[in-house]
Amino acid sequence: MTTKKKQKTGPAADAKPDPREPLAPTAENLEAVVKQLKAVFADLPVPTPKEGEALPPLDLVDAVLHIYFADGLPCGYGQEARRRIADSFVDRNEFRVTEAFEVEDMLRDLEIPHLFERCLAVRDSVAQIYNDQNGVQLGFLRDAGISDRNTFFQRVPAVQSHVVHFLANLLTVEELCFSDKSTARAQQRLALEGPAAAKFLDEVRALVKPYGRLPLDVGPHLSGKKVNSKHTLSPACLLVRLAPAGKRRSSSS
Repeated sequence: MTTKKKQKTGPAADAKPDPREPLAPTAENLEAVVKQLKAVFADLPVPTPKEGEALPPLDLVDAVLHIYFADGLPCGYGQEARRRIADSFVDRNEFRVTEAFEVEDMLRDLEIPHLFERCLAVRDSVAQIYNDQNGVQLGFLRDAGISDRNTFFQRVPAVQSHVVHFLANLLTVEELCFSDKSTARAQQRLALEGPAAAKFLDEVRALVKPYGRLPLDVGPHLSGKKVNSKHTLSPACLLVRLAPAGKRRSSSS
């Protein structure tokens, strides 16, 4: 006599695949990523800077907020969380001194898993960044060498490992997309080699050039403070997904 296996119930049974799982840089995957990028960029307006002004780079603190709130989820959740934070606080200094439960209340209707833990991690991370840099900014990481970046992250242990890994890979992808210097080492870090990779990089650089940065959004903000779910991942996260996985401890685990 055989017994029928009991069906799993609860969160484990309902869990959806993590859209941020790393993607091997095979020719087929690279072609699929370019197709996805084109679809997302079609819904993102091209920025128009004032005459004589350069396009601003991606704000890396925005990237920190984004991955804290979108980890394990589509990018629309991070986009809406960042929009509400930007609209609700005069500046980052006001946000820095806000209690985690206040941010949780503001985002509660989004039903982000482990929301309070994420809000607390964001508050602690922002506080340590401010204490180390005398400001809530991370742009200096672009000019810092890898060893200097690692030293900085050792000084701000509140920045969780999955966020550190996301930033490191994001900076590598930025280098591939926008650097005028040789990107051979960056390509090696992402295992982007061969004719398919060269074609992929040419296409990606052409797509991101009008934006001057790797957007974290998936499209326009929606009315009613709803999550934009038309696309799963933003251009930045589609490209970071090609980076190898690292040891991580996320706020959603």
